[in-house]
Amino acid sequence: MPRDCYSRRDCGETWADDLNAGCHYFSGIPRSFWSHRLARSRRRRPARTRRRRLPRLRLDRRAWLIVAAAVLLVALPPTRHALVRAVAYARAAEARERTVQAYAHKYGITRELADAIERAARAEGVRTDLAFRLVRVESAFNPRAVSRVGAIGLTQMMLPTAADLQPGITRARLFERDTNLRLGFRYFRRLLRFYGGDERIALHAYNRGIGTVARIRARGGDPANGYADKVRGPVGASPVGPVTGDTLPLPPRRLDEFAPVKLR
Repeated sequence: MPRDCYSRRDCGETWADDLNAGCHYFSGIPRSFWSHRLARSRRRRPARTRRRRLPRLRLDRRAWLIVAAAVLLVALPPTRHALVRAVAYARAAEARERTVQAYAHKYGITRELADAIERAARAEGVRTDLAFRLVRVESAFNPRAVSRVGAIGLTQMMLPTAADLQPGITRARLFERDTNLRLGFRYFRRLLRFYGGDERIALHAYNRGIGTVARIRARGGDPANGYADKVRGPVGASPVGPVTGDTLPLPPRRLDEFAPVKLR
């Protein structure tokens, strides 16, 4: 039976409920209009698809530092250049460490000694492989080695020769590993420059002395005594025979060699 409602406040929750109950409030509106609306409202509406939310990005402290570095890399050109230099330096350090480890394994020496030889050779401009061969032939990597003529240390430096390279040097200091390597490679580098980069003649002069080499070459002879072949060829273990003292002065020094340590 129709309800007695005479205002919209007295009706149901929706107009469809009122129409089904025969509400008098809609008596003045044609039933066909409301029937059409009611039928359309009863159609099943498709469910709304909820947008899938992306999971929240949770980064730890290291990840945030990487993100900040990437932002600075793009935003600030000086920072980008500094980062590129840092990466290049890190790669060079890794390559050098691999080289040192390889030489230490090849010659059966400690990593510290291989690092000292590589560092001194690089500072003085001597080829790394040649520097290791030179030390192997001269002293068999023994920092306390002393020859019959008084040559001392890893590179078998004579005290007068070392004093010309570094005035005031003492015999005790020639037994120091780094000092001996630095002065020995500096002397060999000077011989290389004196003989125009000829490694063979420079090695003979390192072993026999520039005075002996000069006299032999002045007479038209060959100063070779097997020392250069022993250093440059198969790995040796000891010097080639005794070496007498030299009577000629050393080659002239450059300005950068007056410092105790040569900077690169």
